[in-house]
Amino acid sequence: MSKSNKTIYYNPSSSINLNGQDKAGISVSPYGTSGYYNMDESEQDAFDYAGEQFALNLPELNVFDADTQRRFDNQVQSYINKGVDDINDIYTPMLDDLQNDIASRFGNLDNSIFMDNLSEIEDKRAEAVAALSQDAQAYRQDLVNNELANRYEYLNYLNNYRQQMLSNVLNTLSTSQGLSNLSNSYYSNLNGILGKESSGPDIDYARLLDATLSAAMMFIPA
Repeated sequence: MSKSNKTIYYNPSSSINLNGQDKAGISVSPYGTSGYYNMDESEQDAFDYAGEQFALNLPELNVFDADTQRRFDNQVQSYINKGVDDINDIYTPMLDDLQNDIASRFGNLDNSIFMDNLSEIEDKRAEAVAALSQDAQAYRQDLVNNELANRYEYLNYLNNYRQQMLSNVLNTLSTSQGLSNLSNSYYSNLNGILGKESSGPDIDYARLLDATLSAAMMFIPA
């Protein structure tokens, strides 16, 4: 008696459904494998926004427009004004006290010792102002560096966000592919078992089917 041909089971596609939405799927044909991923509206908006902002900011990354330059200038001027006020708060009382002391002691007469002390205080105030000028230049460079760091951090965030979304898409498609592999592997092993039906009555088909399913589960990606 001839054996009947075994049935060839084939699963040409698989899909993932999330909260009623067809999220992703894999289709298999003799011409190859293709996949799709459906972004919801919020995902699409966020993905598009990140891409648009990256493209918009990249050409201007190291360019400071007039408004930014003015902001730097205003911050530096505020820094200088505060520094000058602090210097005057220190040295003006010293100069006033010394001048009053000279006037009370000697009237309009010149005293070289006190005048030397007065000149020394004036020199120290001038040195403090000169040092403030150097500090202001360093402060401006810090403003530039901080602005650049913030811009690079923002672009890096946008790029990482898009890359993470793409990674999520690929992982979802990989899961769909794994489901398809699981199904096809299960049917392939099942067909092999059914093809052996005529070999004898002692085969434990339940055990073999369990083993087939366990083997097929190995195709699910971790």
